[in-house]
Amino acid sequence: MAARDDSVIRGSLIACLIFLVLSLALNFFLWSWGDTQAETAAGANERLQARGNELQTMQSEATLMKAMLGVGGLSQAQFDQLTSSTGGDPEIEAIEQNFARDMALFGPEVDPQNRNYPALPEFLVNAIRNRNVQYSQARDEATQIRSQADSDIEVARKAQEVAEQSRDDANKKLETEQSKFAEDRQQMKLTTERTSDSLQKKITEFTTYRNKVTAEINELQQLETRLSSTIENQRQELVRLRSTNFESTQGLISYVYRDGNVVTINLGSADELTPGVTFGVIDGDETRLQDAKIKATIQVTKLLGDHRAEARVVAFPEIRYPIIPGDQIYSPFWSPGRRVKIALMDNIDIDDDSRPDTTEISSMIRAAGAEVAAILRTDGTQEGTFDSSVRFLVIGESERLDDQADNASEIEAVGKAKAKATENGVTIIPAWKLQAYLKTIDDSLTTPLGSAVRGRDFAPEKSTAPQSLPNSLPKIFTEQKDRVQRNNEILRP
Repeated sequence: MAARDDSVIRGSLIACLIFLVLSLALNFFLWSWGDTQAETAAGANERLQARGNELQTMQSEATLMKAMLGVGGLSQAQFDQLTSSTGGDPEIEAIEQNFARDMALFGPEVDPQNRNYPALPEFLVNAIRNRNVQYSQARDEATQIRSQADSDIEVARKAQEVAEQSRDDANKKLETEQSKFAEDRQQMKLTTERTSDSLQKKITEFTTYRNKVTAEINELQQLETRLSSTIENQRQELVRLRSTNFESTQGLISYVYRDGNVVTINLGSADELTPGVTFGVIDGDETRLQDAKIKATIQVTKLLGDHRAEARVVAFPEIRYPIIPGDQIYSPFWSPGRRVKIALMDNIDIDDDSRPDTTEISSMIRAAGAEVAAILRTDGTQEGTFDSSVRFLVIGESERLDDQADNASEIEAVGKAKAKATENGVTIIPAWKLQAYLKTIDDSLTTPLGSAVRGRDFAPEKSTAPQSLPNSLPKIFTEQKDRVQRNNEILRP
């Protein structure tokens, strides 16, 4: 019984193996047949695509031939492409190039879609007709010109006859005048001989006088040369002493103490520096002072040498912009050995209330240590002295200054003031610029700043918190700055 079951199992296994082998063989046959059919289909697609491209090329050539014969039209881009066609058919390329060359006869006034072989004969016939018309017109014009020339020649011949007659009359008159001239010349000769002695005497007197004048001129020229040299030397010395450059630094930070409250600078007693002078601090790599940011303010407390002084920080910088050695310092209100003088126009309006703020500006200038030497009024008068000792002339930038007749006197007064400032070498600055420099001083300081203060007024103090110095202008001064260019031509004398 068990032996029979084993035989059945073996038979089943053998049958399964035979079925598996047959299945594998059938699958291989089917795969081979499918691969062959796929390759055949791919080849058929390639041939079909090639035939399609050939058909498309032939259709394009047929369309082009139709356009050449007047059926349809060519665009400008298609017309331009004919001369650079690379279709691969030399005969077609030759036909296209010949067509482009023949169509150039139409000229630029004919649209590309209207250029074809059927239209070319009509165009050439019309062109010949136009040339014939132009030739006929030119021939008529030549006939008219010839007739006009004949008429002009006749007029010229008559004019020549009149001129010859006039010439004969002139010759007769010339002979008469020549006889009179001979008589007059003889009379002139006698007169010349009489005046010769008198002329020689006058020449002698003139020579003596000219030598005298030449000697005087030489002396005056020598005197002028000496005076010019003296004036130039005095001018250079005045420029050196006045240092009129408003926007230039005057020194450097030499050393910064550890706590950052005290620094030393490279100015001292030899520079005629005095305690109490206040300087603004800007970065050492700044090259244009008018664009630089004021990051701190220092005030001189002690002179340590000829070119060394100690100063305390009265307006502290931001933490990211500390004071370091090499930073530049400047003060528009300090000049070695003297007090800076400033002149003001009385039409300065810094708060746009249509009223002069001359008193407020004067107070701010005096608080900064400078001196208001003169106030120039728009009615032509002035208070104080306005001469070459003044360093700055401050003018307002009022929008009311225009070409209206009501402001003519004010414009004239400002122009005269600017002319006098230029004559005396005084620097002219607008009010907003002066105000910007005054705003660099910390508002917490109440003691007057500048060369008028004393060192003992500022005992060293320990700062409890860092302070930042404002480096932006109020809106009113920004608006005034924007109006500088508009009013500059009006205020110029």
